[in-house]
Amino acid sequence: MIFQAPQMLLLLAVLPILGKLLARARRKQDQAAAKLRGGQKVCNHWKKGAGFQLGAFAALVIALAQPAWNPHPGPLQMQGRDLLIALDISRSMLADDVFPTRLDAAKIALHEGLENLQGQKIGLITFAGAASVRVPLTLDHNFVKYMLDRAQPSDADVGSTSLQAAIEKALDIALNESKQGTQDIILFTDGEDHISDIDTTAEELRDCGARVLIVGIGDPVGGAKVPAIAKVKADEPGIGNDRKWMQYEGQDVVTRLDEAKLNQLSEQSPNVIYYSAQTRPFDLVALYRQLITDTSDLPVSDETQLVYTEGYPVFIALALILWLVPLNRRLFPALLLCILAGCTPESPLPNTAYTENIEQGRTLWAEAQEFIEADPRNALALLSDARTLFLRAAMSRPGDDAAARQIAAISAQLRTAEAAVKAQEKAEKDLQQKLEEAIAQLQRLVPRENALAQQSQQLLRRRPAAPPEEKRAAAEPSRTEQDDIGDGTGAVLETVTDVQAVIRKMLAAAFNDSPDEPPTEFDEAVDALTQARASQTDALNNLNPDAVQWPQANSAFHSASRQMQEALRILTDQNQGQSGEDSDELSDDGEMDWDFDGDMERSESDMPSDISMPMQSGQFQSALQNRSLPTPNYTAEEILMEEAANMEQRAQQQSGRAGAKVEKNW
Repeated sequence: MIFQAPQMLLLLAVLPILGKLLARARRKQDQAAAKLRGGQKVCNHWKKGAGFQLGAFAALVIALAQPAWNPHPGPLQMQGRDLLIALDISRSMLADDVFPTRLDAAKIALHEGLENLQGQKIGLITFAGAASVRVPLTLDHNFVKYMLDRAQPSDADVGSTSLQAAIEKALDIALNESKQGTQDIILFTDGEDHISDIDTTAEELRDCGARVLIVGIGDPVGGAKVPAIAKVKADEPGIGNDRKWMQYEGQDVVTRLDEAKLNQLSEQSPNVIYYSAQTRPFDLVALYRQLITDTSDLPVSDETQLVYTEGYPVFIALALILWLVPLNRRLFPALLLCILAGCTPESPLPNTAYTENIEQGRTLWAEAQEFIEADPRNALALLSDARTLFLRAAMSRPGDDAAARQIAAISAQLRTAEAAVKAQEKAEKDLQQKLEEAIAQLQRLVPRENALAQQSQQLLRRRPAAPPEEKRAAAEPSRTEQDDIGDGTGAVLETVTDVQAVIRKMLAAAFNDSPDEPPTEFDEAVDALTQARASQTDALNNLNPDAVQWPQANSAFHSASRQMQEALRILTDQNQGQSGEDSDELSDDGEMDWDFDGDMERSESDMPSDISMPMQSGQFQSALQNRSLPTPNYTAEEILMEEAANMEQRAQQQSGRAGAKVEKNW
């Protein structure tokens, strides 16, 4: 045991004097008590009470001397220097040539380094095309970590990368000129600077007096593509899910570590050190010690300093116990328990954030396995959320092998899910194109069917009636036309049935609790086309050259025409969301007189009136949105998270507008 303030032990010399004073005071009390008792003997407990009081005084003196024991290695306290971290958050930092990304690799290195820089003021600047101070110089490293975790490219007001903006912001705002020579800057970047004047930046670094460490992150040869985060819509998967790449002049943007500019800065500025990390892991603390190795205001040896366990709380607790025991002995056990509870050392609790992130990530990962084949989109979202939780766990406990293994495994499955989603999107796009072609084909077939119905009606209305020979002669071209229209209607029916099957499969995967086949928006269209196809077949049979029956054929023509128009109306509403427009066009272009003789007469009032209006949507998954949703029951935390997501989306839109002013805004 050592005493960090041994001079305070001189106060122990007062103990004898204090003892004599206590004895004198106690003696006078006893004399006065004896007179009051009429000379009876007084029970003398003063020695025991004085002993407790003197012991309490001695314990307080020892506590003031700051006793300490249990020496052990601790982090090096670098007092007297200010460290400013400048982090590149341009879009190119999202490239994955460094696992998991360049930006995340820099964050992980900073998390590891901050643990060994206790007692040192640290600030945080983020920059892209412009720079902003996220954290001023502070001793609160937890707040630095908090803001570091939330630094994203969407926070940048201007796209691209400007080393000059970052360095000028550090020198003009964050660093104090009165402490020139005791300030350091660590800058993380990939060096792809399309804006700065490197010569001017180097001159500013020479004159500032601050020591600068530039860490270059990225592959200088192969590089990696830049995700097009500004083009991700609100209803699409996030970064890494849709794998859309940023393009420049029609080509995918490939970003590489630009070491030429970074080397130029270090060569022209004597107080600048450039470290080419590339895609390798690195020890930030060792690099920082190398940066300040020749400074005289702090230790720079590789050895860690000894840290002692403070012992003054124990002696303060002992003083309280000794002082309180003589006052009320019945309260002694309770007081002793309370004081001992406060003096017990802090138990090494597990990292709750790490544990929660790992457990939640594993839960989401397990849930994703249920959808990996039936619903790859849902699985991809769950896997992406799980990987985010694993990354947070890795940041809260740098170097953890378990989190690293989880990240590697789930990243492999993410790539598989992304490929499945791409294949599904391609299939849906192809099917959507087929549906549009089928609607266009049906739009061409409906007027032809209307023409057949009008021709047959005119033939039957002729007065005097047309001779049988003329009716038989007119049957052959009508039969040929109907046969061709029937083939086209069958092709349309086949396409719509395929769309119906895809939607039904999606609904069954999402709501597998129902034993019945789920209804779709295309059911009525399929039924109408099926009936139209059956009427066309009846018309062909009634136009047989051996037994031509024009009244029955005419009825079949009209029935087929009505069903085809109904199917076209439903399909047009579903695909284009233009309910009524195309129907009006059909009414104008193909208006027919339905008032004909006998059993073939049928008015619009006879049409079914219980047909439900279809939902206007142009996507195959719109049927999912028809399901009733549960009553909202959001917690305060969920509302705050939703608001944070909205703020991030607004920041992305703002950064996209600002970045559009820069030609190469990555």
